[in-house]
Order: sequence, then structure tokens, then C-alpha cells
Amino acid sequence: MKISIFFLFTVSLVQAQNFQIEGQIADVENVPLSFVTIILQQAKDSVFVSGTSTNNQGKFEIKSIEQGEYILKATFIGYEEIYFPISVLSDTNVGTIYIKEARDTLDEISILAHKPTIKRDIDRLVFNVENTSLSNGSSWDILKKTPSLIIQENTITVQNQPATVYINDKKVNLSVAEVQSLLESLTGSNVKSIEVITNPSVKYDADSGMIVNIVTSKNIIPGYKGNVSASFTQAVFPKGRLGTSHFYKNDWLNLSLDYSFNKRKEHKNDIGKVTFFEPDNSVNSFWETDFERITRSEKHTITTAADFTISEKSNLNVSSVILLEPNTTYRNSEIANIFNFQKQLDSLFTTASDLDIYNHNLAFDVTFTHKLNDNGTNFSANSHYTNYRNTRFQNVDTNYFLNDGEFLRNNTFFTDANQDIDIFVEQVDFETKLLGLKVETGAKISFIDSESGIDFFDEINTTTTQNLALSDQFKYEETVIAGYMSFSKNWEKWRLRLGFRGEHTSTKGTSRTLNQVNKDDYFELFPNVVLSYTPNQNNSITASFNRSVQRPNFSLLNPFSYFINENNFSTGNPDLQPAFTNKFSLNYLVENKHFFQFYYKTTQGSIDVLSFQNNTNRTLRSISTNINENIGYGFDYSVFNISIRNWWDFSQYLSLFHEENSFFAIESGNEFITIESDGFYIQLMNSFTITNDRTLTADISLVYLSGITTGTYLMDQFTTVSLGIKKSLWKNRASISLTANDIFDTTNRKLQTNYLNQRNSYFAKVESQFVQLGFVYNFGNFRLNSRATQISNEERSRINEVP
Repeated sequence: MKISIFFLFTVSLVQAQNFQIEGQIADVENVPLSFVTIILQQAKDSVFVSGTSTNNQGKFEIKSIEQGEYILKATFIGYEEIYFPISVLSDTNVGTIYIKEARDTLDEISILAHKPTIKRDIDRLVFNVENTSLSNGSSWDILKKTPSLIIQENTITVQNQPATVYINDKKVNLSVAEVQSLLESLTGSNVKSIEVITNPSVKYDADSGMIVNIVTSKNIIPGYKGNVSASFTQAVFPKGRLGTSHFYKNDWLNLSLDYSFNKRKEHKNDIGKVTFFEPDNSVNSFWETDFERITRSEKHTITTAADFTISEKSNLNVSSVILLEPNTTYRNSEIANIFNFQKQLDSLFTTASDLDIYNHNLAFDVTFTHKLNDNGTNFSANSHYTNYRNTRFQNVDTNYFLNDGEFLRNNTFFTDANQDIDIFVEQVDFETKLLGLKVETGAKISFIDSESGIDFFDEINTTTTQNLALSDQFKYEETVIAGYMSFSKNWEKWRLRLGFRGEHTSTKGTSRTLNQVNKDDYFELFPNVVLSYTPNQNNSITASFNRSVQRPNFSLLNPFSYFINENNFSTGNPDLQPAFTNKFSLNYLVENKHFFQFYYKTTQGSIDVLSFQNNTNRTLRSISTNINENIGYGFDYSVFNISIRNWWDFSQYLSLFHEENSFFAIESGNEFITIESDGFYIQLMNSFTITNDRTLTADISLVYLSGITTGTYLMDQFTTVSLGIKKSLWKNRASISLTANDIFDTTNRKLQTNYLNQRNSYFAKVESQFVQLGFVYNFGNFRLNSRATQISNEERSRINEVP
């Protein structure tokens, strides 16, 4: 009896022992896959036992598993599910499990609303937004809520550094304003995720720096689907967007077409103050200005893509982006009160200024790809062409008065300007595996031809006279020849990526009025290295270094002026030089949720627009220039996808930073000035699933920036609180969303300069507070995702337009 009891007790102890299962997930090319979902089920009845996900080495570990028979299930978006039977008798290592990309024969599935999720990879943050409450707005609306992105004055920055926008890993080379127009036109329902790439490989162009890559969804079965979408936005003025997308796929052809029409009326109000000084630094006068702009625009955006399957290993893609803005108008008005040094009203002037703009940007792209073998050897060739045209006509009428309203004089002038740009690009890329290394190499050549002109006319007593000193014709030519090579290797606990990119640049700028020719010819090498160490599944350390270049936008090279009034204007600079940035970062990832990063960057000759007041002529001029140096460093902490309740997820991004700009103050005796700021940026995101069927979701976000250096200005703090709600309708055939942005109207902020004999500020109030109603209706085979290929190219990003 005692023996029997002892035997049963021993058996029960053995059966109660816990073991662990570990392994790795990779694709058929033996590339480890991170964030693959791993589920362990009982073999007899498929009851869930435990689960986890792979780390950035593709490895996973499941602990506290009893002896028994199990099924290991691996699932990952875009790949076939795999079921792997295992017997657990002790600690078990299943080795490497290979999964294949999904075929186009999957059955129809339903898509329900989800919460936005965030994940980290070795060089990027991935913000998944597909079928969330964010997806009924535009792509631009999604960027505003993407962690680590700061959008100020329509410029996208990451870690206080300008970011370049890509769509499906193709560069969107448009001006800052045109990028915004394009993304405001692209519906968010076709966006799968936003990738914030803080250390791009050398395959990307050297002037990409920080990258924001918009990834659209992929089509996985043959058939047709489409949607119509609309949004209505109420801010100071109402705005509307209509759009439609169509997708078709068969065995050899994949077509997509997207069209949108945006009609907008926008309001901007700037409250400015300038203190002008005498040579002895005593106060001469105080100027207070109230500037108002009303912008009306109609924008048509057409994107097309056609993928042709030539053979099992060859593919041809033809795509285009057409952006048309046939009639954009600025109606500006300003009143300026001039006070003497005793702050008594001395005089005033009023300015009425109209600006009419026509703009088109036509881009065409052809890409051929060929799979040379099944061992990861691929070849691709790309040809690109962009035609850009911008014309603008501006008239400025200023009347001057004494403090009692007595008329003094009038100043009237108008300008007629145009710019035409042609861009041609050829590029080839090759990748293979050699001696256990993944090798990538490629070459690129681009030709840019820009011609622009401005005619300036003074109008005196109804007599019009051309001002030849302020008129000009400017021609800019640029050729860039680039090549790159990158090596990457994965070991058990280490990952290494080492790459070099070389670029030879030749430029020539010719100004007729200045009788000046500026030439530049240089070769630069851009190294990139990433080293990652993963001691176990829950910890990963990554160190990286990269070098990048900032080339001037074409419009910044034009020696032309844009006028608010005759005393306040912005001017280009044909003497601009490229700027070079070196950046080092050290990252630590814990449990795929907690991410810590330290970074340090320096930019020599950073290109910026600086504002200087001329105390003699009483003018405020913004000029494009190379500052001496920009230095920035910071510490970032982020935690993602924390489940507070089964219906409530939370994510946080926090950045502590130091920024400083050093430059020569050209209106202060060329004294060397350093403007610096210490601050922090925080973004909180809460996602909610309100109903059990997941058809009603919501998100609440908060963004706070304590203030930052920008050019010669220090920007004040700001806070943005936003709320979004999305409801799926009619078995997910349609969805409706409601978004309230900047609920407390605390996003707009003041910028101010105060050093030596420079003291000026402005408070820019744009339409940040708005309510937006969105609607999407799907038809055809709408339950499956689609892919909309977008087009871009490096050189297009440097096209710019008026402020």
C-alpha cells in the first residue's frame, strides 16, 4: 500500500513538472521574422494553452508547459499559417520553422475594426492603423497622430530633424506643401501602417535622413473591389473631400486607380510684434501687426498603378501620380500700428495683397523586377520622370496714414513669377546571398533642370514700370551619380548591417540679374552601420551610426522675394550649400514593449530660413541660409500596446531633448549667436473597443511639446487633445467616423526672437481646431485588403513653392 501511494505520488510529481518550448520563425529565405504570433494548443481538442510572439531575432519562448502532445500554431500577416505538432517530454527546442508568403487563393474573410497598434523593429517604429478609428480620415490626419512625429508649419520632423515621406518604400519628392496636399487627398482607409525609420539603410537616398514610410494594404485574391469616400471638416471655414478607389486583380494584372477632389477654404491669422532699435541700442519704435490670410483651393489628385506579371519570376510596374491645383488664391490683409519709443501711436499702414497660383506636378514611374533564383537573388531597374510647373501672380497695395488717419502715401507693385522643373532618374538594384551574407548593391543617376523667372513692376499714379533690379531669370542644373553596397549578417544573438553609399554631385545656378554663376562639384561618402545584440528573448540592445545630406530645395536657391508687404518679405539664396548630418544612437528594447533610446546628432551648415530685422530700413526679412551648426541630443522612452483592460489599450512616447542653432547674425555686426532650448515631448494614445462585436471603436490622444528652437526663434509650448470614434455598418460594408481635433484650442503657439538688436515675435493661429465627419462605402470584393502602389522619387522632394 505504501509502495502504491509512493508510486502514485512520484508519477504525479513527474506529470506536474513544467518545461519550456523555444524556437525561431523565418521566411523561406531564412530571414528571421519578428512579431509572429505563436499559439500553443492541446493536440486532442485545440484548446488554447499559451501564446507569445517572436522577438526581433525571430525567436520565441513559452514557459511553464506540462508534458503532453501539442500543436504549435504560427500566424503572421501576409504569410500562410503553419501548424507544427510537438511532444513535450522535457525542455524542447523546435529549431527554425519556415513560413511562406500567402498565396492568392485565400477564402473571403471579414474585416472588423481594430485598435491602432505599435511595434518596434531594428531601425523603425511601425504604427498599424488599418481598419481603426483613424482610417476614415486622410493619410495626413493619420500622420498627425503617429507616435514620434511632430508636424509644425506643415513640416514633418522626427527627433527634431526633417523627415522625408515615402509611400510603399518609394520616395515622395514633392514640396512640403504638395506633400500635405497629396496626403490630404489620399484616404486613410487604404493605409495599412506608418513606418518611422530613424536609421535608414544605404539603399535609401543620402538626403532622406529620417523617413516616414506609408505602407498601403495588399491585394491577396483576384477580383474587383472599390470604395467611395467623403469627409466634411468644420473649422473656421468648412472643407470637403470626395474620393473613389478601384482595384482589379487577375492572374497576370493588378490595377489600381485612386481619385480625390479637395475643396478647401482656410484661415490663418498672425499677430506680430517688432521692436526696432537705434545704433546705440535704444528703442526707436514698436510695430504691431495683425495679418489675416484666406486661402481658397481646389485640388485634384490621381494615382494609378498597373502591375504586370510577365513570368513567374518577372514583374513590370507602371505607375503615376498627378496633382493638379488649377486655382489657388491667397487673399491677404494686414494692418500695422507703429508706436514711438514712448509707446504712443505715431502712424499706421494697411496692406491688401492677392496671390493667384496655378500648379501641376506630373510623375511617371516604370519598374522592372526579376527574381534570378530562389535563394534571394533579385534584380530591379527603375525609370522616373517628373514635370512640375508653378505660376503665381501677386499684387501688393499699401496705404500709409498718420495717427489721426490723415493719408500719407501709397505704394503699389505686382509680380509675375513662374517655375518649370524636369527630373529624370534611372536606378538599378541587385541583392543576393554570398558567403552567408545578405548583399545589396545598386546605382542611380539623376538629372534636374529648373528654370524660373520673376518680373517685378512698380505702379505709380496708374503708370506701370518694370523694376529690373528686382526682376530675374534663374536656371539651375544638377546631376547626381550614386552607388551603394550593404552587407548584413544574422548570428544566434547578434545582427550586423554595414553599408556605404557614395554620391557625386554637380550643380550650376545662373542668375541673370545678379550676373552670377554658382557651380559646385563634390563627392561624399555616407556610411551606415547597425549592430544589435539579443542576449535573450526579452532584451535587445542596438547601436547605430549614419551620415546623411540635406540639399536645398530648388525654390530656396531662387533669388526671388515673396512679400507680405514692402517691409516684410522672404528671399531665396543662390549661394546655399548642402548640409551634412552625423547621427549616433543607442537603443534598448525590453519585452518588445519598452523602448529606450539615446541619440546625438550634429549638422554642419544646416539649411534653415532665418528671420532678421534691419533696424535702419525698418524691414523684417526671412532668408534661406546655411547656419554654422545644429547640435541635438536626447533620450526617448516609449511603451506600446499595454492592455489596461480587455477593451482599453495604452501607448506612450516620451522624448527629452536639447537643441541648439549657431549662426552669424547678419544684421547685428555678424556676431556669432547660439540659440538653444531644453524641452520634452510626450504623446499619449488610448484605444478603446466599445462594443463586443468590435464594430464601435474610439481613440483619445494627447500631445504636449514644451517648446523648441526653430531657426532664430524659440517656439512656445503647445498641447493637442483629440478624440476619434468609428462605427462599422452593414456587415462592414461601410464605416462612419467622427473626429474632434485640438479640443481645447491649445495647439497654436507663439515664436519669438530676442538677442542683441533683434526682438520680434509672431503668434500664428491656423485652423488646428476642427470637427471632421468621414464616411467610406465599399463595394465589390470589399472584404479583402487592397494595394495601391504610389510613386515617388528623391529629387521631387526638393520642389517647393511660396510660403
